[in-house]
Amino acid sequence: MHQGPNASVGGQRFMIWLAIAGAALFAFAYIAMIRFFPPPPADLPADQVALLYSAHNVRFRIGVILGLISGGFLVPISIVISVQMARLEKGVPIWAILQGVTGAIGSIFIWLPVLVWGVAAFSPDRPPELTLIFHEFSWLFYITTLALFPMQLLGIIYLCFSKDEPDNVSAFPRWLGYLTAWQLVQSFGGPMAVLFKTGLFSWNGLLPFWIPFSLFFAWFAAICWTLLRALRCQKAAGA
Repeated sequence: MHQGPNASVGGQRFMIWLAIAGAALFAFAYIAMIRFFPPPPADLPADQVALLYSAHNVRFRIGVILGLISGGFLVPISIVISVQMARLEKGVPIWAILQGVTGAIGSIFIWLPVLVWGVAAFSPDRPPELTLIFHEFSWLFYITTLALFPMQLLGIIYLCFSKDEPDNVSAFPRWLGYLTAWQLVQSFGGPMAVLFKTGLFSWNGLLPFWIPFSLFFAWFAAICWTLLRALRCQKAAGA
């Protein structure tokens, strides 16, 4: 096993819990305040879309503020994943670098749509057709973008199947590799929402939203658990 740069176990734990708290706050803002869960249908006419942003406008904008505060929750967890990956790689930890860079930049695809929702709600008296443009841009950006997340997952998958550590002490057990691979495959359903306004492939459909959304939070919970377990083992071994 390659021993990369040492990082404080306590610091890594703090960053994991920071990511968990951020994800919880983001979920609260998205579900309870913005109330875009489940997503609005993609074929809503402009006047109904405008009503989404004008009704309960203050609550909506407070939700946007909370979403912007917490939307970077992928950054701290990506840093800890990279530190743990660097421990296992031999030589220059290229997979850890790829994962850390793509994870940090990929957080843009979570908080930027929230900002656009805030722009749409900022002037609720504008023509509905303009609000519709902001609405469609933000949702397609939120659901269909596929530039970085698969590359982030590739390094994790590689470590899960190539490491020397036993699964019961590793941050990257083999079963997590299978879950991560399934998450990667399912993420390719998102871009199909560009072609459809109704049905399974619309942005509120089964393949672009529901399956990737469910898998993401299952994967996020799983990797937080394996990282915390691995840190406990590393602390005990160091002691």
